[in-house]
Amino acid sequence: MKRPAAVWELDFYSRPVLDDNNKKIWELLICDRDRAFEWVKQCPGNEVNSSWLAKELEAAMAAAGETPQKVRFFRPSMSNIITRGCRQVGLTSLASRRMFAMLNWLQERMQTVYPQETGFQAADPHPLPLQNLQPVKPEPIPNALMGDRWLLVSLTAADFASASEWSMDFGELFKTDSLAPNLVIPGIIIISSRALPLAAWMSGVDPVFLKFVPNRDRVQLLLEASADASWILTTLQAPKDGKAIAEGESFEVAKQRAGGIHFMAVQKNPEDEEFAGFWLLNEV
Repeated sequence: MKRPAAVWELDFYSRPVLDDNNKKIWELLICDRDRAFEWVKQCPGNEVNSSWLAKELEAAMAAAGETPQKVRFFRPSMSNIITRGCRQVGLTSLASRRMFAMLNWLQERMQTVYPQETGFQAADPHPLPLQNLQPVKPEPIPNALMGDRWLLVSLTAADFASASEWSMDFGELFKTDSLAPNLVIPGIIIISSRALPLAAWMSGVDPVFLKFVPNRDRVQLLLEASADASWILTTLQAPKDGKAIAEGESFEVAKQRAGGIHFMAVQKNPEDEEFAGFWLLNEV
């Protein structure tokens, strides 16, 4: 697998620490998907604007020696400032719940960094909520991209040690080296005669997580994506799809045991040794 284009994750928000004037400090965090690059900068409360952010983005790019292909973020209340700040320096911003590296980093800082600072209030147990604020009606996937069938499979966390070398046309991984090597990670392989167009479409919608959702006498396999999209990949009808529904229930149990981590792959044939698409996902 060739080195993926740089994608940054950004969070610009107040933290649970008060300054000398009893005002919450504001902080900019930027990292890449593997956190090989990290950027931290406090922002004075009276300078929380797109111009300040644009200057910091320029400084971050100079320090990293790269220009990201896109900048993900998920702070609805900060959307305008972040979007304008990115635009001022020619960067593409993308509101997305696929903010796994940033979420882990914020959780770490809530435990190890902010409590050490003068003016610390209390750790936020949900420092970056990645849920939709309002229910979203799922939409059917385009007919031309419907998969022919799907397979429920699993790998261990250790299997992903060499994942960067796997052959895939589209996809995105994240670090799993902190997981127990024998942790079982469930996944779904979508088999499609139009595997490459399907994988390209998947890449464009920014996959976040898969979920089997009961709906009366049906069960739908949903793909949650980007900031607020929900796509129906397949609909199972009881009782004729009883076996598949049971497999979906097993998938949800295995996903819960794996702490929400799972994967989605797209292939033309299950015997192929390469993927049209492969994504590590996480329902947090």
